[in-house]
Amino acid sequence: MKNPTISLIIPVYNVEKYLRKALESVENQTFKDFEAIIINDGSTDNSLKIILEFCQKNKNFVLINQKNSGPADARNAALKVSKGEYIAFMDSDDYIEPSFLECLYEAARKNEADMVCCNFNVYYPEKDISVFIPIHSFPGVYSKTKALKKLILDIGTHYFVWNKLTKKELFFNNNIKFDKMYFEDISISPKLFYYSKKIVFLSKVLYNYSSRESSILHSINVTKINDFIRSLGVIRNFFEMVDVYKEYNNHVWVYAQKSKIVSYYYILCLHAKASNFKGFIDNISAAKKSIDYFVSNDFKPVIQQTPIDIPYPVKQPTNNKNKIKNSKH
Repeated sequence: MKNPTISLIIPVYNVEKYLRKALESVENQTFKDFEAIIINDGSTDNSLKIILEFCQKNKNFVLINQKNSGPADARNAALKVSKGEYIAFMDSDDYIEPSFLECLYEAARKNEADMVCCNFNVYYPEKDISVFIPIHSFPGVYSKTKALKKLILDIGTHYFVWNKLTKKELFFNNNIKFDKMYFEDISISPKLFYYSKKIVFLSKVLYNYSSRESSILHSINVTKINDFIRSLGVIRNFFEMVDVYKEYNNHVWVYAQKSKIVSYYYILCLHAKASNFKGFIDNISAAKKSIDYFVSNDFKPVIQQTPIDIPYPVKQPTNNKNKIKNSKH
């Protein structure tokens, strides 16, 4: 039996509420020559039961069961066993349009492209509505330099791996793996774009990204903030290692300023969640100094992918919520 053309990789962790819709959208693909590699990352709800149900009725659905290790390890484990010529990714609480794989593959073959990117909707599962995000790159075929500059700015082209189809050889020929950190999409996508010769942007909306009610205020933590800042250092370090930073330094600097705004908002959420703003200014200052360092002439590259040390890490504020509750009694 010949290998499938596409390997679709889906990490799963405790998403029983959304998983069935996600896997049904995979079942309904018009393109049939693919394998769906579903990694159960130590789920404690009914996710595994749902995965097994779909694997039983779909011969091209493959299960990997592992202890909870995070999405980076899950994706890396799936890459190791993948058999497709192309790789696509999907988050297990999202869903894809029926022509997702077909359109991406046809564009890749027609244009002899290493990567193809599509547009996406933001889906609100609680309200069951989808909203199109109008800020996207113009469709067309791009050289890697032009595409990479657009990616770095993260405006019309985004770091997400789930709205893209990528030649598998880009991962294996260049030893590219997901870094074990939050915001691993930001750290890996520039590497894949850099090693691509030709990248296609499609205007079609083929992916539906789920935005759940659990807000950043409830899910943010100090590790996520530091990893967001760290991802900028990973990008800078990679460009230094392949000796092209001078070509992209202006775009990286602009992205760094945007990263400051995002980091400041995350820090605000962190302190609000803890009901404690002691150290807030110090954390804002730390984030600014780390981001400035990653785009400065003082940056010292290291011969490794991760971890990149953060010179001024953001610190966790003491949680005062319990104190406030106790003071009311």
